[in-house]
Amino acid sequence: MLIIRRLKTKPAACLASALLVFVASCDFHLGPPPAPATLAVCPSDQDQNTSGLIGVLGGTVSLGGTSVVLPLGALLTNTSIELDIPASQYMEIGVTANGGHFYFQQPITITLDYSRCSPDIQAKTLSVWNIDPDTHRLIQNMGGVDNKLTHQFSFTTLHLSGYALAF
Repeated sequence: MLIIRRLKTKPAACLASALLVFVASCDFHLGPPPAPATLAVCPSDQDQNTSGLIGVLGGTVSLGGTSVVLPLGALLTNTSIELDIPASQYMEIGVTANGGHFYFQQPITITLDYSRCSPDIQAKTLSVWNIDPDTHRLIQNMGGVDNKLTHQFSFTTLHLSGYALAF
């Protein structure tokens, strides 16, 4: 035997629920959408690279003011970390582990030194992006902190790839 019961609901509760569903499905924007980022042009004709063997205790690989800092526990075994600052028209770096892309157990900190860029870059709002190193296509804004005094931009990540300064 099927029993049907009529649910008694208050009109205000129904209206509030419907309004909540409507608002949650909307995509609100305050102001115009952000402009696409542009890679910072900071030419260099010199290719620089270094590497270091880092273990479970962590460590740092650095080249000039650019560095990769791995905390304790980021790695499960000894790993070769390679840092490359290619000859390029852009302020970009490449970071690999054991010659390829890599994912860490804990976030690492990468600091990109942009002191080779022209002084007018100081007036710009900067960001660092994960890029495709071959096409320079912007993939992901990495967030982070821009230190205008030292001309360095630091961010954290769980993976290694190519990165470039943008505005």
